[in-house]
Amino acid sequence: MPGAKVIMADVFGKSYDALDGSVQPQVLQFIMKMQRDPDSNGLNLKPPKGAKDKRVRTARVTDNYRAVLMHYAERIYYLVAVLPHDDAYDLAANILFDINKVTGGIELINLGSLYGTLSGQPKAAGSAEGTQPSFFAGVSDADFERLGVHPSIIPALREIRSEDAVLGIVETMPKLARDVVLCLADGMSVEEVWEQVSSLAATEDKIDPQDYEAAIERPATKEAFVVTGDIAEFGRILTEPLSAWRIFLHPAQRALAERKTPYKGPARVTGGPGTGKTVVALHRVKALAERLPPGQAILLTTFTTNLANLLKSHLKDLGGAQLLAKVDVRNIDKVAYGTVKETFGPEAPSRLKDSEILNRWIELAEEQPVQRYDGRFLNAEWKQVVLAQDIRSRDEYFAANRAGRGRRLNRPERAQVWSLIEEFERRLDREKAASVIQLAAQAARIASGWSDEERPYRHIVVDEAQDLHAAHWKLLRALVPEQDDDLFIVGDAHQRIYDNRTSLSAHGINIRGRSKRLTLNYRTTRQILAASLNLLGDSKFDDLDGNTEQLRGYRSVLSGASPETVRYRSPAEEMSALAKRVETWQQEGIKPQEIAVVGRTHAIADSAVQALRDAKLDAVKVEDYRVPDPDEGVHVMTMHRIKGLEYRAVAIVGASDQNMPLPSALTPETEDRLQHAADLRREQSLLFVSATRAREQLSVTWSGRPSRFLEPRTSR
Repeated sequence: MPGAKVIMADVFGKSYDALDGSVQPQVLQFIMKMQRDPDSNGLNLKPPKGAKDKRVRTARVTDNYRAVLMHYAERIYYLVAVLPHDDAYDLAANILFDINKVTGGIELINLGSLYGTLSGQPKAAGSAEGTQPSFFAGVSDADFERLGVHPSIIPALREIRSEDAVLGIVETMPKLARDVVLCLADGMSVEEVWEQVSSLAATEDKIDPQDYEAAIERPATKEAFVVTGDIAEFGRILTEPLSAWRIFLHPAQRALAERKTPYKGPARVTGGPGTGKTVVALHRVKALAERLPPGQAILLTTFTTNLANLLKSHLKDLGGAQLLAKVDVRNIDKVAYGTVKETFGPEAPSRLKDSEILNRWIELAEEQPVQRYDGRFLNAEWKQVVLAQDIRSRDEYFAANRAGRGRRLNRPERAQVWSLIEEFERRLDREKAASVIQLAAQAARIASGWSDEERPYRHIVVDEAQDLHAAHWKLLRALVPEQDDDLFIVGDAHQRIYDNRTSLSAHGINIRGRSKRLTLNYRTTRQILAASLNLLGDSKFDDLDGNTEQLRGYRSVLSGASPETVRYRSPAEEMSALAKRVETWQQEGIKPQEIAVVGRTHAIADSAVQALRDAKLDAVKVEDYRVPDPDEGVHVMTMHRIKGLEYRAVAIVGASDQNMPLPSALTPETEDRLQHAADLRREQSLLFVSATRAREQLSVTWSGRPSRFLEPRTSR
């Protein structure tokens, strides 16, 4: 007799991760038994007493652990969780399976969790019991059902009295219901939610509410369940992080990524960390590739090599070699250098890192008999004025707009600065070297001379757009013809950790009317999100288009532990406590490779590695361009290196006033007050980015005085 098909719910991984390491291998053995012979007496398959869904079963995994499943037809089982004996029976008695009337996909509804969360709902401040109206009083039961909310959920929604209660309960809902409820809570009308959420998730098939075999094949099911009969695939899924095997799109994201009607020019998506901007970018690439004419290509680019490598890996997960064959995935500096190299061949200059360029400017400034200008000021003037505007003569510099620079320069002072810039560039020419921004400016000049037929790309998708320099944008504009769907841009100004600021419209990239903002965080708990937002205080961030970027309405559907902030008497005491904290996290079931330790400098990261190893804990320093193997232990890195990554637990160490902001990263305020303020915002963003890499646990520690960014802030 053929074996069973075992289909794993996406929530299964959470229960699996919580199991002891000795139990996890037995779960895989259990799945193999199910696939071979679900009728085996050893599995002890039976319905729980009082179950709300008569198809739900529990099955023996070990003497103390049972699996919770839904049995459909003769040989199809949906695996929900493996839990201790009593917990398994409690879960099994309180779950329902149904086919959603809108998506046609299979939904798992956990009524026990839903109503358990509701029972803990706090009363609205200052209101007597029973006097506060239902939050969704204006939405009828019929409207909820039309939008795709299961009838069993609606009574719970009637009990909600506050927005906090909405955020608390949506985590327990199926995906479509969650998005519907959140949009209604944001003030959208029923028709707006139908148009912008439910209709986009709706299947075109005729839905049979009893046909689970047809429902298995629908996209909504595949977003919530893993359908495979290969035990090796199950093993891989259960031992790799979620991001390695699933790239989810939620309805609001799908509307942007899979839009069938072309964008009439460049389009942009913004949103805070964890809102799925990169996921949208990846799916946008896939959607564009599916209708790409033969012989044409797509560029997917970002700021750093590390992030480009990560994007390439995710794109391979999404569409395999066939998709990668249509897409050029490179960081922007490699795109620029490739253009210059193709034109000049062996005569192309070598590339110098930003740190090497800054050191040369500091040396040149110190060589002057009278040091009128700080090396950091000269470096910023060169990058933000000269290279940004592609200035190549003294007269052009005298006429240049220096908006955004905080130190005024009269004509004699401009002459002095220009003479230093000329000397600096002469030295680079003698070395046959150039900065990456110089190369980008040169590449932009080359590409701007091409005809539309010579431009190498049909579409360009840009991730982490906030970190690109003006020269990069000029290059990107020149690499693709101006047409429908030419540029698709995602980013967040609050995560700008490099000193590049510009306006897209200044480079012929007009996004007006084609800009959308994502507000739902799918990665970070509300507690971590609130603490992270507090780090930004009242600082203002531009949106690349002449406006101020906002995080208003930015929120999380997840709940968890409050972040920890602790001061220690000395760095040694702090590092000793770090080792104990990491050991505790591991004892709580968080794997070593799911933990990151982050410091502002390499020296702090090195101290953390040593402290962990001294405590007999496996740890690895994550350097540039290298991805550690899963068994190398806790990941330790600098704040710049953690950009684009995520971990279940993050410990930020050395967050003192001596390290955050880092003095060497700041232009003196006396040299340029605006540049000094921009440098401070960049340091703030580094800390913000680091904190928002944490999914479940966040710890921020220091010795001595805390960073000014850790001071209590006004609410945003």
